[in-house]
Amino acid sequence: MTSLLGIGSWSTRQLAAIAVAGFFLGSTLLAAEKPVASAKSTTKVESGTKPRLVSYHTQILPILQAHCQGCHQPAKASGKLDMTSFKNLLTAGESGSPAIVPGKPDESYLLDQIAPDKDGEAEMPKGKPALAASEIALIRQWVAEGARDDTPPDNSPPIDSQHPPVYSGPPVITSLDWSPNGELLAVAGYHEVLLHKADGNGLVARLVGMAERIESVRFSPDGTKLAVTGGRPARSGEVQIWDVAGHKLLLSVPVTNDSVFGASWSPDGKRVAFGCTDKSVRAIDAGTGAQVLYQQSHDDWVLGTAFSTDGTHLVSVGRDMSAKLIEVATQRFVDNITSITP
Repeated sequence: MTSLLGIGSWSTRQLAAIAVAGFFLGSTLLAAEKPVASAKSTTKVESGTKPRLVSYHTQILPILQAHCQGCHQPAKASGKLDMTSFKNLLTAGESGSPAIVPGKPDESYLLDQIAPDKDGEAEMPKGKPALAASEIALIRQWVAEGARDDTPPDNSPPIDSQHPPVYSGPPVITSLDWSPNGELLAVAGYHEVLLHKADGNGLVARLVGMAERIESVRFSPDGTKLAVTGGRPARSGEVQIWDVAGHKLLLSVPVTNDSVFGASWSPDGKRVAFGCTDKSVRAIDAGTGAQVLYQQSHDDWVLGTAFSTDGTHLVSVGRDMSAKLIEVATQRFVDNITSITP
């Protein structure tokens, strides 16, 4: 039998190769005999697949946080509308019309307010560029699909001025500052800044905002305002400007996707500088919230800032163990003041 097949002198490796080749050849022939699925049956499978609905929690809420919640939150409900929770979107604010009417985008006041005119400007966000067309389209689609709320269950109590934080232990204090007249002491807490009488006679006010972690607090040069930086770690940063006497939030500016640090006021009280985890040093107009300075010369988180006495320069320090000098008018990096090496 061996001589008839002519493989008497073949090696084991050669025999194995022939066996493998025969297997694949047989598989190919069997596959060729199977009927090919028609284009019609393929279409049926695809048409039967349910389209993925727009998610409020992962797609819509981040847009509202970035563009709307600075002015529409418990501490500063412009137009008597708080947009920090889904249920509030279904209620009517000062306009008398609900922000969202599920399934009816044309009757939803929010979409009317964010829709740009022929010049590309919109009513909201007020004083800022209109939302991107893709963001508006996504909100419209979400409303048209029924405005489904897929927010994960959260049994934690709300935190706002009516429901201030309740401490079960001493909080971590990350920052404090004296008012220029020496009468008040601002102390960072959880979700809030506490204003104490400097003589220790009691608490004056609890300034409760959206930022969970407060990283820095600084009184303005004239003591009428308080700058607060912080945010929700790994989610969003926030700069707050408070009216000290009225205990009211004047400005809330969302910045980057992480907490922000090291607030400082320009000597004239018109700008607030701060550091970010994206390695940038920034400053905003204290009245409008518009960004007026951006510099990215650090190699790591920026943790502190300080204006020069004449306001022409800004110094920043970071986790890269360096201090940078920036010219404010030109936003130009001038030089490393010092470099600390381990």
